[in-house]
Amino acid sequence: MGILFSVLLTKLFTICFGIYYFGELNKAYKSVLLLTVIAAICESYGYYISHILHKTNAWLFNFYMLFEVYSLGIAAIWLITNRKLKLLYSVLLVIDTIYWIINIKLATLYLFASSAMIFGCIILSFMYIVILFREELFFSINIFSQPIFWLSISTILYFAGVIPIMGLHNFLTEKMPNVGANLEYINLVLDIIRYPLVGISFVLLGRNKPLLLK
Repeated sequence: MGILFSVLLTKLFTICFGIYYFGELNKAYKSVLLLTVIAAICESYGYYISHILHKTNAWLFNFYMLFEVYSLGIAAIWLITNRKLKLLYSVLLVIDTIYWIINIKLATLYLFASSAMIFGCIILSFMYIVILFREELFFSINIFSQPIFWLSISTILYFAGVIPIMGLHNFLTEKMPNVGANLEYINLVLDIIRYPLVGISFVLLGRNKPLLLK
């Protein structure tokens, strides 16, 4: 419960920064802010389902993963300037949806769709790696003043980092629950790292406000 509280606390601070600078955020960052709010709600409700009601919360996070991919995917489409990449990103979101539906159909909504999660992680990591190197961030005078840098880094670190965890999720949950629980802590730690970086992007965009900043 302690580490989960820390995760929710980082999300709360990020949400506060987002709300404070809401008027200065463009639609891409507003999409990320909405995702942060929904993430905090889902994690709180997911904890209630699993620890208070003692029922599976896999169905909740199966729906959440699709919402997460679309929130960050649409934000990536708004952040990228190349039309061909915008089209590619849109196609990837459609493919991810189809894969998610197939994964749910082949298994069940009440079993965590780990392979769909992995596919979504790969797509989002790819999107933001392209953004990081495509938008000439490394040619700017101060890369650390760019909100898009912090948003991209937070997304890449988290989603690339959880790929091996999600790959083993269902197997360890069934066969080695103690090991699976320990791996879940890694996911939570990555979450704690992720959202403060998102908060930094909100603050930079809100305080600087230049048109060149994405």
